[in-house]
Amino acid sequence: MQESDVTVDGKPFKRLDVGLNGRVEGYATKQGEYKDYLTQSPDLVFPQSGNPGPVLFAIASYERDKGAAMTIVYPRDRAAWNGKMFVTVHGRGASFKQGTLKTWNKNLDPAHPAADLNKYDALMLSKGYVLVKTRRTSAEGLGEIKGTFEDGTPVDSLAFNDTTHYITDFGDVARQIVADRFGQRPRLTYFYGHSAGARIGRDLNYTPGLNTDRSGRRYFDGILADDAAAGTWLPVLMKDGKDVLFATDAEKVAFVPQIDISHQMYNNIWDHKMPPYMSLSYLANKRSNARILRQKGLAPAKERMYEIRGISHSGGENLPNGRRGDIEILDLSRMMDRFIDILDAWVDKGANPPPSRSDDRAVGDADGDGVIENPALAFPEIACPLGVYFPYPESTSGTTSFAAFTGAGLEPLDGRKVFVDMNRNGVWDYRETPTEAWRRLGLLQKNDDLTRDRYAVCVRRAADELRKGGFFPDRTAAWYVDQANSTDLQPRPKSPTQ
Repeated sequence: MQESDVTVDGKPFKRLDVGLNGRVEGYATKQGEYKDYLTQSPDLVFPQSGNPGPVLFAIASYERDKGAAMTIVYPRDRAAWNGKMFVTVHGRGASFKQGTLKTWNKNLDPAHPAADLNKYDALMLSKGYVLVKTRRTSAEGLGEIKGTFEDGTPVDSLAFNDTTHYITDFGDVARQIVADRFGQRPRLTYFYGHSAGARIGRDLNYTPGLNTDRSGRRYFDGILADDAAAGTWLPVLMKDGKDVLFATDAEKVAFVPQIDISHQMYNNIWDHKMPPYMSLSYLANKRSNARILRQKGLAPAKERMYEIRGISHSGGENLPNGRRGDIEILDLSRMMDRFIDILDAWVDKGANPPPSRSDDRAVGDADGDGVIENPALAFPEIACPLGVYFPYPESTSGTTSFAAFTGAGLEPLDGRKVFVDMNRNGVWDYRETPTEAWRRLGLLQKNDDLTRDRYAVCVRRAADELRKGGFFPDRTAAWYVDQANSTDLQPRPKSPTQ
């Protein structure tokens, strides 16, 4: 363990970088899809990934010198602590061998000790939480993780991509450190996960008895699942042709409040043999998760799904200004600010969250009349567009780019030379002006022109709707209104893509 001082948003914190060596148990298979996913939820993972098994018990080792680590950040002033802790879990693809994980004591840049903390981390710290940022090998088949199956067969291809006990073991150490430093353990512990990390959050909530500590008490008090990988896992467990998951009142009582953040634009193809209740479409699975939980009586009582337009898998949390080259991403942290508060108020105070939001009728139709009263969330940039966000560099990418309504030249091509259909007419043709686009979208009458006043009114309305709905804090809505007074209404492209 190494300790250092760090300042985040002008506030003083202590930072502890912790490396651990240890072992973790789970289940895996020797062949088939997802065979190397060491998991405590085999009844979810292997049926839903089309792997018939056999499923075997296994024990695998992790090493701090190969990236098994966490960063704990807490307020230097104990009075600034809100008594709660957030454990964050990253997605798939991290490994020491591929250079995306570092030796435990190399995550800190002494000259810039907050450099590896993203926008969501900063939000949690600003609200008084202890932050526990976990790191693990989540890329399988590399020979980085060594383990042994129950039959004595060695295995070196496992990954901790779905290993909940890895996260809770690290969380146990973090809790004890907090207790040593502050004289008490966290009163509430929340889980944030992105992609495969979000899927681990669902494992915890969907697998009976998994979300408990060694004494049998609840481990995580709330789950913030950010764009779960492939929209899975779904809350379905088939036995003898019948779905038996959440069939008892005890299982439903154990389910903790869960917020699913679904990025509408990330809709890749999940192509393998799967059960009939699943889809090849990521987005369809995201929506099915909310629908199934509703059918089982867990939503809206204990689950909300907030679908967001215009965002692919990344919410720009690791890009300071949302841009890198041709990549440009809407800043999801402006909503994540409130998602964190919504979960906390739900768990700690019993405050009823805003209703689920989706363009899927099964989720967004509040009263069953065939009308979607609660559509997917739209940032002002989407509700009052000056261009279009599109997956980049290709249609299945987790990042986006932006193409402006310039009224000049052809619609752009993405990184695979596929045209971006900005006006949705199915052909590769010319870019509209902002006025032409707004007329097509019904934001202007056919003879009206886009003016500064009309644009400002639209942005004010969109930002205020999100504020009143509980998805923007006041300061963010005010920022958008201020920006609308100076935004270039007809920007020139900075590159062929834009």
